[in-house]
Amino acid sequence: MNSTKFVSVATAAILSMAAFPANAASLTAMQILEQFNGVVWNNFTTQDDVEGRLVAYNVNGGATFYNNPNPAAAASSFQALNAINLNNCQSCNLDNGASANWVSTLGGNVHFNYNGGGKLLHSVPTFAISDFTTPLNAFVAGLTSLGSTHALDTIDASDHNQVKFEVSPDSRGVAVFQLTDAQLASFAGINFTGLTSAQTTIVDVISTGSDSFTQNFNDLTSNTTYENEHVIWNFENEKTINIRYLHGSLLGEDASVTNGSPIEGMLYAENFTGGGELHNFPFLGVDPIGSPIAPGVPEPATWALLGMGFAGLGFVSRRARKTVKA
Repeated sequence: MNSTKFVSVATAAILSMAAFPANAASLTAMQILEQFNGVVWNNFTTQDDVEGRLVAYNVNGGATFYNNPNPAAAASSFQALNAINLNNCQSCNLDNGASANWVSTLGGNVHFNYNGGGKLLHSVPTFAISDFTTPLNAFVAGLTSLGSTHALDTIDASDHNQVKFEVSPDSRGVAVFQLTDAQLASFAGINFTGLTSAQTTIVDVISTGSDSFTQNFNDLTSNTTYENEHVIWNFENEKTINIRYLHGSLLGEDASVTNGSPIEGMLYAENFTGGGELHNFPFLGVDPIGSPIAPGVPEPATWALLGMGFAGLGFVSRRARKTVKA
């Protein structure tokens, strides 16, 4: 192989990293939390706005998608709306140049209003719903185990009108609370104190009895934007969740979720029937069960590709030096 051709191969290896970002199978749970407003692995139905990027197995309804994407959300190779089956979307709106992507089935009752130049795409990119559920389920399992492995922060319920989550993070900036769904449902209000001292705050909610949780959160926390981006509500084994005024990411792996007001953060659920909007607040904390992964850091496979490219350039450089010396 001559040096010119080798340069072309090496350069192509480097450029391919920029042209083709990590595929769905290589996304970590943290990257999903940083990039997406919602992941619903079964049925997604709503007429309300979804401000950020969404992936779902079956999509129905007449929502407006990507109408207020948060610039803090990490860049992604996915479209604004990504569905395995795009079944029914009458007069749906795609704002801000957003496009919709379907993989398996496109229903006959699908019509989008493209507000900004988007389009309907087929398998761009292609993905399986397991590309999302596998890393997220492992992440949820890790969060669930924190209750037994992490020193729990204090829950002050002495005031009958509210519960105080007294945040005191560990050296990594992680705070963990654990309580039952019945306990959480019994409080008239909640308040995080010292919240900004932590990078990540986990509230692990253990299902008891009926596996059904209903709550109108009266949130008295002073910095709700920080709460939206740094708090994770982990609902263990809950089957139905009906909420209002939730701030932070909601992880309901096995749950059918309904909301009567906006969810101010990322949603992961089995089913979602929207009675309120999904507001785009990506999770910006550290990974509580592993090493934090900064947005834009290449995946291991990408580093390998870069290594091949730079090795090739080094080989060409050596060949060039030998030629000059001769």
